[in-house]
Amino acid sequence: MGFSDRPGDTDGFNCALANHRSWRLGPEARTDSHCQFGEVMADCLECARAREECALAFAEYQGCKDELALTRKSDKEFTARRRALEQAQGKLRESRAREAHHREEFHAGNRLPCDEEVAPKIARLRENIELGDEDGVQQAVFDLGPVSNGWKRVPDEVVEQLLTILRDEKMSSSGLAAHVLNYFEFESHHLTSRQKSLCIGFLKAHGDQFTHFHSQQVVAELREGDYLK
Repeated sequence: MGFSDRPGDTDGFNCALANHRSWRLGPEARTDSHCQFGEVMADCLECARAREECALAFAEYQGCKDELALTRKSDKEFTARRRALEQAQGKLRESRAREAHHREEFHAGNRLPCDEEVAPKIARLRENIELGDEDGVQQAVFDLGPVSNGWKRVPDEVVEQLLTILRDEKMSSSGLAAHVLNYFEFESHHLTSRQKSLCIGFLKAHGDQFTHFHSQQVVAELREGDYLK
């Protein structure tokens, strides 16, 4: 599946969501076509387009991953589905690389958040987890991304708070944990070495405690993939 350069093109979006809900775009982007150095990234059209492309690629990757997980190696579809997953992984890497390049070129001077900015977002995530609102959890996790907030990088507080949430015993059997864990996949190229080390340590100590299928799947990907390297 290719991605259009036109901001309003949603054909690929509908296709990518056939098997998995994608991460939704954050604040609306402006209509002018230029990024100014140091401008808040949430107000940048190019950032919104790059973010949407990453969301579509991530949705396609998740859909292919889910299909392969439900396919036996002896099934005739296994080889084709594994190839589709590899292609989806390649598209996701390319999309993330384009987003990172744009970020470095136009937003190297972006700011770091204050505590008052992060706390309400974490509180919103906790509230949606308590309500069991899957869509709300997905959006709350997305809202913690550095690109949509115009942050220079992922704040330490975000990583620490997400790991604290995941340590809650109720998350061990909850499918909502997968959405929180997905943050470390989707934002892996924005994580610092220290933050990746914290995630690795968490997975070593607590990764085996997750019993929900999708959570186990994301734990395995974080352990075996390149996300935290």
